[in-house]
Amino acid sequence: MAKVIISTTYSDTYLYFLPITVFCWNKLNVDVICFMPSGRTTIKKDGNVLQGVYPDGNKKMYLINETIKKNKGNLSIHCFSAPEHKEATYSQLSRVFVSGIDVVDEDEVAFCSDIDMANFKLPPFDSNFDFTVLGSDLTPDTQYPVCYVSATILNWRKYFNPSGLTYQAAMDKHLGHIECEGFRGNYWSFEQELIFNTLQNAECKLLPRSNGQNQFAQNRYDRDDQFILDRLNPDTIDFHMHRPGYEEKNFEIILTILKYHFPDESFDWLISYTNAYRELL
Repeated sequence: MAKVIISTTYSDTYLYFLPITVFCWNKLNVDVICFMPSGRTTIKKDGNVLQGVYPDGNKKMYLINETIKKNKGNLSIHCFSAPEHKEATYSQLSRVFVSGIDVVDEDEVAFCSDIDMANFKLPPFDSNFDFTVLGSDLTPDTQYPVCYVSATILNWRKYFNPSGLTYQAAMDKHLGHIECEGFRGNYWSFEQELIFNTLQNAECKLLPRSNGQNQFAQNRYDRDDQFILDRLNPDTIDFHMHRPGYEEKNFEIILTILKYHFPDESFDWLISYTNAYRELL
């Protein structure tokens, strides 16, 4: 059994995708672990105060949980604490500390992925190496793409968390002492730099993925591709979905691609979910 490690904040730009991402990975028989910020006890919106933001008091999270439950989705959520201006960076970094969850099996393989990445095929994993890095040529020279770095939980722990810290303590160790203007922007690629630097001491299978012509990866639907629906192909591995996914034009593209790759699936649940999500915006 494999695990995929994703993360999100409560931003609608990302949160909306959770049921879609869980659906796609579960179709590949992969369990989903999602890191999220702990809910703040109150949040102000248009002068109103909503109590108990997460989980029971948040209508969006309730909708998401109910949608995944109806699909019999396999998802576990693990929450972390962070100052609000650091939540996005903590969220990104959380994925490399999956070994800090005390219920994971050290022999299981864990892939890192994004909340807005729909998958149709398993990323490659070579058990003869400590880590497999797909798309090693898609990032700057001092980074590895978090989608997809894969290893056993044992190796995630060996290289990223040898002291056996909780994921909260490990993230605090790396980010808790840092302060600056524009934290999110200045540390946007922190986790990819950490992955690159840490894996210099590991045996890695590096798999290039660039198409050699532009920024697009081979066998990926990219949301920046204006001709994306002309490139539907059963060999496609993944789909970097259009954001925000609930906007009508973006949603129609997402739904078309999902129907192509899952022709026997009724997506009435996704239409209903999206309509309900829009009402909560």
